[in-house]
Amino acid sequence: MGGNHKLLLGNEAIARGAIEAGCRVAYSYPGTPSSEILPAFERWARFEKQEVICRWAINEKVAYELALAAAYTGLFAMVSMKQVGLNVAMDPFMSSAYTGVKGALVLVSVDDPGPHSSQTEQDSRQMALAAKVPVIDSSSPAEAKEAMKEAFRISQRYQIPVMVRPVLRVAHSRQNVELSGLEDPPSDPSFDRDPSRWAATPVHRYRLHLELNRKIQELAKEEGERILSQLKAVPQSALGIVASGIGWAYAMDALGGALPIIKVEQPYPVDREAFAAIQRRFAKLLVLEETDPLLEASFPDSSRVFGRLTGHIPSAGELTPESIKRAVEEVQKIEINPCPEMSREGSTLSLSIPSSEEGGGVKPRLCPGCGHRPVFYLMKRLFPKGIFPGDIGCYTLGVNLGAVDTCLCMGAAVSIAAGLQAALKGEVPILATIGDSTFYHSGIPPLVDAVESGASFVLVILDNSTTAMTGGQPTPAQRGPSIESIVRGCGVPFVRSVHTYQMEELREALKEAGEFALAGRGVAVLLCESPCVVYGRVERRPPVSISDKCTGCGVCVERFECPALYFEGEKAEVDTNACTGCGACLSVCPVGAIETQD
Repeated sequence: MGGNHKLLLGNEAIARGAIEAGCRVAYSYPGTPSSEILPAFERWARFEKQEVICRWAINEKVAYELALAAAYTGLFAMVSMKQVGLNVAMDPFMSSAYTGVKGALVLVSVDDPGPHSSQTEQDSRQMALAAKVPVIDSSSPAEAKEAMKEAFRISQRYQIPVMVRPVLRVAHSRQNVELSGLEDPPSDPSFDRDPSRWAATPVHRYRLHLELNRKIQELAKEEGERILSQLKAVPQSALGIVASGIGWAYAMDALGGALPIIKVEQPYPVDREAFAAIQRRFAKLLVLEETDPLLEASFPDSSRVFGRLTGHIPSAGELTPESIKRAVEEVQKIEINPCPEMSREGSTLSLSIPSSEEGGGVKPRLCPGCGHRPVFYLMKRLFPKGIFPGDIGCYTLGVNLGAVDTCLCMGAAVSIAAGLQAALKGEVPILATIGDSTFYHSGIPPLVDAVESGASFVLVILDNSTTAMTGGQPTPAQRGPSIESIVRGCGVPFVRSVHTYQMEELREALKEAGEFALAGRGVAVLLCESPCVVYGRVERRPPVSISDKCTGCGVCVERFECPALYFEGEKAEVDTNACTGCGACLSVCPVGAIETQD
């Protein structure tokens, strides 16, 4: 392709769209499938020699507030996160719709239908509906780039935040994308004092709400005009398809033009009159969207609308071309024939996209040499009747070692542990685990609450000096206060630090912390430190070896679950390419068959 085109990941295209629109401020908190946006924004800024503000924040709420402040001064700002991260930012998100912005603010909330790497497959468009914030959907990386530019245009024109909502299949797919020139960013930022807007009391919020409603009505009419323009070229038909975002792309693949498809680019706000016009054109409608039936519920005559609400589209999981074809067959009771262009080359109507029902594959495990593994292994061994609240991160995989019992949302391990301890009256050992980045993100407030309430449990903070699960982004510890100083500042009465590869020291520290907590003396915090083997500076040592003493008992492979160890026949073997030589497995083998190499 020419020099103005580049093969881009969807998240890279989103970042490019922001740069082209004149955005020079970006904040984020990492979370798959959104993590690549902020680093891509920084790379595009370097490529275009643009001076930008680009930083990871401690959590999504803080990230949103930082970006909003920049938009208050007239700048164009972007904040990016995943769909469950938006839960953390909902407080400022809701209020910012009322106060609005002076420049422009675009929130990119990347949804994870399926889900593939999230606690839920919630639909961010529902959050936009609740906040009365316009949202733009896109069906491809190229569309996502242009959606960013349109979002900044809307935000600047109407002076309100705008959401761009790609899903995982857009964010993590690749497409050849045209690179356009850059708009001039707003200059000379300033803050205009207007307490009735920026610091509005309830008496002013009513006026701001009325103003927001007016803006939403105008935006709905704009989308209605786009829909009516499409309808002009569509004849009346027994069945029509209404699709948004990735649903439109799947419909085009599955149906090959056999049925008329109306594309909705702005799923909120919608124009009711335009939706009524759609229904007048078709006898039946099948609505394709991810994840919730937002558009489906917007038609005046629900008796002729089919989709998730009627069960013709599954109520959970991703859309697929196959599920769309099945839905069409159920609704219209006819077989869908491919268009002639597809038939000539023997094309099929199916794509090689795995359905959410399909299983198989290799279950995810902690990396070879991961410092978290010895902690989980010893926790389970020392406290076999214990309860182990877990948290969000790669250490969630401690569930494989039987040492993670709950996983709700970021920071919840601390509050779940306190709640369980109170309900069970301290009769069962409770050991919660949380990562260093997650602790900074949302583990501090519940720890303060636990100390104040007199809770008594063990909190193990797994410190690998990075945000490992989402790509090795930095944590505040690199320049800010240490975790130990924060923990002590929270008033925790028991604080110990230990390196996780020192198995005997780790064993004694866990026992001491457990005894302290079970005695009802308060929260015991154990700081378990070991650099991430992928993103940290870890000294690689010679791999271990297996001697003839091996009995094939399976402890090292099945219970300790190190991927560098495997069975060959009836005995364990070492994958020397994978083994980091950490030596943690030496004390695991009950017969001493694992040895270090000189």
